[in-house]
Amino acid sequence: MRFPATEQLIDCTALNGPAPWDQAVAEVVTEAATALRRHGFVVFRIGALRWDEDRSRDVAHQLTAALRTRLVRDGAPGEMYLEADAAQPTPVPDARQVRTLLPHHDGQHSSYLTPSLLDDPEWDPTLRTFSDTGYTTTHPHKLYQGIFIAHPGEGLSVTTYYDWLRILDDVKELRGDTGDLSTPRWLARNIRDSFAATRRNGSAYPTVAGFLGLTEEALLATPLLHCERPLAEAVKERFPLLRSLSTRCPCGECQGEVRRVFCHVTTLGAGLNWREFRERYEILAPSERFDLLLGDNLTMHHGGLAGGPGRVIEPLCLVLDEPRGPAYESWLHGMWRRPTGDATAAAGSARVAEVAR
Repeated sequence: MRFPATEQLIDCTALNGPAPWDQAVAEVVTEAATALRRHGFVVFRIGALRWDEDRSRDVAHQLTAALRTRLVRDGAPGEMYLEADAAQPTPVPDARQVRTLLPHHDGQHSSYLTPSLLDDPEWDPTLRTFSDTGYTTTHPHKLYQGIFIAHPGEGLSVTTYYDWLRILDDVKELRGDTGDLSTPRWLARNIRDSFAATRRNGSAYPTVAGFLGLTEEALLATPLLHCERPLAEAVKERFPLLRSLSTRCPCGECQGEVRRVFCHVTTLGAGLNWREFRERYEILAPSERFDLLLGDNLTMHHGGLAGGPGRVIEPLCLVLDEPRGPAYESWLHGMWRRPTGDATAAAGSARVAEVAR
């Protein structure tokens, strides 16, 4: 079990100090931009200031806007803008107390990691939008995904993060059959195959199975996200294989049909069952009321661990309408080179681990 490095937990007390407001915001944002570049996500600890909800929300918006300015200065596309979406409750199925979300990109129908043209000149930028129908979030391409914790709810207020760059590198090496393909080119091949599959199965979302190069149609056509929801009966009728996959998983510990199928995905795709995958890649980011979490939405996956029905988040994302052009390709080329590895997370103390458990 791992937790964010100390430098990812952004101390916001400067905002409550004697320095001029703009100077204090600049100091906090500079620290955040550095940690974001190194680790892929940060937590602005606004809640520790003990301000009221309106002031905390306003500060979260200001910090996100200031971070946008800083990221553009550092090379992000100038057309990137702040998108504040409607508050989102945490729907928990009947007879359940909490909800857990599996790894995903926000807005995955149009927001997922692809190669830069600087890494793969043959890449087609139109393949950065998987579908323009059937999605539940907004349509713009989300470069950075942020959430303001309006209320932590009754369960855990824990966001899970997974270093997608590290996962892709590891899986490509594990396969041993990719020749001299770079990781961006290998991912490009898998995305093209996913597009070919969707013409057969009609899925509106790419899947982790497809990104990792699996070929089983049932796994390519079935997005897996909400652990507590059963697989739809119509899906199991269409793909009978899912009945057996959802009955028992490789680790033998997963509860629920969706989680069991995903355990098969990680086993087939990464050589690790879901428990082993979590031990290797999962980072737990606890948050309190009014904190702001912000992460790279392309080179990181994220999820949610055991959130209660009272948890309410307000999305604050940095988005782009058209993910193409020289500035985007240059920025994306640099994002592929973010540091990865065990050094980007810290082992938690026994006390914190027990709370998260």
